[in-house]
Amino acid sequence: MPDIFDPTFGNIERAMEIATRRQEVITHNIANADTPGFEALTFDEYLMQAKVRADKQTVNLEEEMADLTKNSIAYSSYVKLMSAKFNVLRTIATQGRR
Repeated sequence: MPDIFDPTFGNIERAMEIATRRQEVITHNIANADTPGFEALTFDEYLMQAKVRADKQTVNLEEEMADLTKNSIAYSSYVKLMSAKFNVLRTIATQGRR
């Protein structure tokens, strides 16, 4: 059976997974901002792992909120791209019924 999904679907899916993991790290930092001794985490996009920030020991709430906003906008864009791709497939599929 031919693959009806072009490589774009896989790329968008992967980008959404990365954004989801990044969201988890950011919200973890925000949730622990007032925890004594907590070291803020950063998301390494290329390795998909969290690591301790060497340069910052505390959570900068303004920076985390800005990162959260940027990440939310990116994720929303990925969802819109995926939706548009599905709409194209839906249009192709329903045109054959006419």
